[in-house]
Amino acid sequence: MHQLSKKAAVLGLTCGLSACASIVGGTHQHLSVETRSTNQDIVGADCTVTNERGEQHVTTPGIVTVHRGSGPLDVRCVKDGAPIGGQSFASTVRPMEWGNILFGGLIGLVVDFSDDAAHHYPDVLKVMTTYSGQQTSNTYYVPSAAAPGAVSAPVLMGPSQSDGLASLDNRISPATFNAAQNVAARQQCDRAIHVVMADGQRALFESTCPASTTLQIECKAAECVPVHTAT
Repeated sequence: MHQLSKKAAVLGLTCGLSACASIVGGTHQHLSVETRSTNQDIVGADCTVTNERGEQHVTTPGIVTVHRGSGPLDVRCVKDGAPIGGQSFASTVRPMEWGNILFGGLIGLVVDFSDDAAHHYPDVLKVMTTYSGQQTSNTYYVPSAAAPGAVSAPVLMGPSQSDGLASLDNRISPATFNAAQNVAARQQCDRAIHVVMADGQRALFESTCPASTTLQIECKAAECVPVHTAT
């Protein structure tokens, strides 16, 4: 009887660990998708949300359910029949996953990583666009799903017509664009960055910050740093 009780306890513990993995993990995530131009929210954009687990569609502002993945989440948006913007959002490991080691042990951790439940995207996806209320056939970049630091070929749509926006400038690689946007975000400045200069892998950008200050961002390929802030 004692041996039977020990076997039952082991079985219960194993089931508990597996359950913990599914509770802490959760393979799907509900995300809010928003589209913005420099100074306004854009309503009614049709966006395609893609990662290695599949493709979903949403009209902004809206909620989309995606399968979590280890790779970036690529968002491309169209309005009035023309592309208006695209952005890539990185996947991270959820902090609670390390707590899963304590409560679920290695079994819980392995289960969550094997089905991508351990990964997490930003709950709100804000896509900066170039939409101005008029139909356009501008070029814009869809940031690629390349490894961090890699310089990938741009995805171009239509003729080049940058209007100063980095997202529309065919001289700026997706890796450089994403890195510069991240610097602007860390400085709490506008993610709609503008190109000051571009020469090969080197580029200089500007972004508007709180109190009407201007942040300059210097990049070499995917390595970007803030270099100057002026009023």
